[in-house]
Amino acid sequence: MLVIDCCIRGEESATRTYYEAYLETLPASTPVEIVKLAEEALTPLSAEDVRRRDRGDFDDAFFRYARQFREADEILIAAPFWDLSFPSLLKVYLEQVCVTGLTFGYEDGACVGYCKAKRLLYFSTCGGFVGENHLGFEYVKAVAAMLGIHSCVPYVIEGMDIDPSRREQILQEKIAEL
Repeated sequence: MLVIDCCIRGEESATRTYYEAYLETLPASTPVEIVKLAEEALTPLSAEDVRRRDRGDFDDAFFRYARQFREADEILIAAPFWDLSFPSLLKVYLEQVCVTGLTFGYEDGACVGYCKAKRLLYFSTCGGFVGENHLGFEYVKAVAAMLGIHSCVPYVIEGMDIDPSRREQILQEKIAEL
C-alpha cells in the first residue's frame, strides 16, 4: 500500500491519526510505504520540468513519484479538508504523478490509465459539514479514474470544529467504525 500523507499539521493532524488507525487494522504482513509530502522537496512544475516530461525519459529521478504511484497495489491519500479541497501540496504532488506515457496515455482517442492499483482510499477530516461538496475528494476521484483507478473510497470525518470539546470524541467514534 502506498500512503500519500498530506497532513500539514504533522503529528497534531486528526487526519493522520485517522489514517494511522486504519493502517493498524491491516494484516501485519501488508507492506506499507508512506510518503509524507511535507517532508519532500516538491515544487510546482517549471518550464524545464514540462520539457523533461515531453522528452519521456521516465528513468530520470524526476519521475520517481509517478513510477511509485503507477506500481502501487493500493493507494491511500490522507489530506485534511482545506479551503474547499485539500492543501496545495497535494496538487503539486499529483502534477508530478500525472505523466502522459507513464501513468496514463491515449489509445484510439480515449484516455487510458496505466496504474496497477484497483482502489484508492481517501482519508480526510473537516472542521464543518461539507456533505457531497468535498471538492478535494471529487478531484482526487477524477484524477484516479484518469490513471485507471476506478474505485475510490472516502473516509471522511465532518464537524470536528463545531464543538471543540467533542473533537476527540468524534475522532475516536469514527476510528472505532474502521
